[in-house]
Amino acid sequence: MNWLESIGGFVFGMECLGCGVASESLDPWLCPACRAELEKMSKAPHFPNGDVFCLFPMRPLTRNLIHALKYKSIPGMATYLVKRSCARAGEVVAQELSLLPKPLYFVPVPLHPARLRERGYNQAEKIAGALASTCGGKVWRLFRRRTFVVSQTKLSKEGREWNVAGAFEMVPQKKMPTCGTVLVVDDVFTTGATTSSCLGALGQDFPLPVKVCTLLYDEPATAAADFAADNRTAWDSM
Repeated sequence: MNWLESIGGFVFGMECLGCGVASESLDPWLCPACRAELEKMSKAPHFPNGDVFCLFPMRPLTRNLIHALKYKSIPGMATYLVKRSCARAGEVVAQELSLLPKPLYFVPVPLHPARLRERGYNQAEKIAGALASTCGGKVWRLFRRRTFVVSQTKLSKEGREWNVAGAFEMVPQKKMPTCGTVLVVDDVFTTGATTSSCLGALGQDFPLPVKVCTLLYDEPATAAADFAADNRTAWDSM
């Protein structure tokens, strides 16, 4: 057992963060069964439109891992997920990113300073750093948050849009790059309200093409229900 696994076992009691089952084969956070499930999900990225890349679907497993990243003080989960996603070399999102003008600028959605003090780090910035390292590129802290909003988690589509309207502004730049692609990075894409607010802060004269990249895509309830039904059917037929 290496030192990282030892720390994971000490902190989490050797319980898998995916399923909660005790295991001596954590890596250090997932058991073999949950690792296999995550690998399967990495083959199912989602593209809500041509400008948005989502690396994993929202499932109980990935929801647990994002929760650990945001609320259990596990910033290393960002790198863990990115390195096991379709952003790896040769995978579909990596291929899509390779076609974009270079360099790639990974721009994290900022946290309000009060939230940052509470959490200790910005999960979007950790994800942006992992993407830059994995895909090649730079982290660019282009935005700052100017209003404190409530959590988006339980809001309607309209509520999300109102909640983040005008929440971001662009940090003044001494010199703007003349080439490359900006990828606005966040943890979850649901309605797109947060990232759309960031894009609005850029203005119409922003000189670079802009895309969005998130770890998870929060699917409509019907899609999640279809996925569960398909799994039940496959299990019943075995």
